[in-house]
Amino acid sequence: MADSLEELEARRGRVVEELAAVGDMRPGSITERYRPCGKQPCCCKEAGHPGHGPYYSLTFKAGGKTVTQHVAGPALDKARREIAAFRQFEQLVAKLVAVNQAICAARPVEDSEPGERRGLKKKSSRSSKRKSHGKSRI
Repeated sequence: MADSLEELEARRGRVVEELAAVGDMRPGSITERYRPCGKQPCCCKEAGHPGHGPYYSLTFKAGGKTVTQHVAGPALDKARREIAAFRQFEQLVAKLVAVNQAICAARPVEDSEPGERRGLKKKSSRSSKRKSHGKSRI
């Protein structure tokens, strides 16, 4: 059985409350990398050695461009929390959209006067009066 309109509106209210509690968030991802140092006597030159690291990078889009920042220590932990909060935000927005679609489907259509079509009049792009081209009639 489908949820009633009141149940759907209550569910939407709960999702909105969860959205308000998300807190600090940011989109992006964190990558872990290992790199060789380039010094000649270092063991990172040996075959099979993963390199030095791990080094962590935060990557995100800003102004249509990809931005990469190196993060470490407390900044890394902070970025991980903010990215996790953003993932939670995305899930909650998807829930909000789904419940709003259900509300729109469940809400009754308001009856209009028979034969009346509010806001659906087609506007003519042509003038109903014929234009004269330089000749005037007297």
